[in-house]
Amino acid sequence: MKQSNRIQVIHNAFDSDIELNLSNVSYRDYVSDFFSRMIDEDIGKGDASLTPKQFYETSLNAKIIAKSSAIIAGLDETIYFLSQKDLTATSSFKNGYAIETGNVLLHIEGKAAEIITVERTILNILQRLSGIATLTKKYTDLIAHTNCSVTATRKTFWGLLDKRAVQCGGGLTHRLRLYDAAMLKENHLAILKKSRGNQAVRTSIQKIVKKYDNLRFIEVEVTSNDEFWDIVDIFNSIKTKVPKVIMFDHFSPDKITELIEELKSRNLYDQILLEASGNISLETIKSYAESGVDVISVGALTHSAPSMDYSLIFD
Repeated sequence: MKQSNRIQVIHNAFDSDIELNLSNVSYRDYVSDFFSRMIDEDIGKGDASLTPKQFYETSLNAKIIAKSSAIIAGLDETIYFLSQKDLTATSSFKNGYAIETGNVLLHIEGKAAEIITVERTILNILQRLSGIATLTKKYTDLIAHTNCSVTATRKTFWGLLDKRAVQCGGGLTHRLRLYDAAMLKENHLAILKKSRGNQAVRTSIQKIVKKYDNLRFIEVEVTSNDEFWDIVDIFNSIKTKVPKVIMFDHFSPDKITELIEELKSRNLYDQILLEASGNISLETIKSYAESGVDVISVGALTHSAPSMDYSLIFD
């Protein structure tokens, strides 16, 4: 497999760019339902502050201003949602753009009551998603000199929106849900091995790729050299169009490099994609990317990203 082909296979397996696009009806519905649910929870029985109501019926202009530099995420989704609320929203920015302190992210026009009602919800969404995108960009910049990609995990608060924010920062999504890829991790493997050892693992993989031949990929986690070669052997014996991935869990970069070199010497490298995972940080990601893996999954992208700072004010 040529490197260019390998990169394309990785992109197809680990990035859901078609699914997480507002041109996709399912994603539009997801966005609309998510925003509506958050606003409904916020309003409850009604906004007590909007009294008397007639004072808030006038049409006004408002703007959201960046109070810190950031990589933007959630903007396209916010504009789409506001259009459903009889509010006109425009911006010179898009998801994935960089914004600087003092820049106007979004102009909003409509009834004052409507703007105030959605204010905190849309700010919370924009701030969190932009925080994820900004942190992801820091990771991707550190490994831009390699062929390795950063990918999210399923450790998300807001599901698909968090995954979309990772994309805005230049990262990949990994699998979106349990049905689009199969992953045999620590607990799956413990259960299988209590049954019939490695034979149960082999049987499971065989049956998965036979039953679900349209999966993005099938992946198995390994924690030792022996486990690595066991899975290599199983993968090598199974013919399938489903991409096969091995995840190095808490391996050192040096150990990963050694195993990849050995994999290449056995002419097996082209058959398997490789992922590193396990508390990989901004301080260590460069070494892992240079070890030769294809992707690095970082849970911190979505579970530990600091929110950015935006503010809404009326003109």
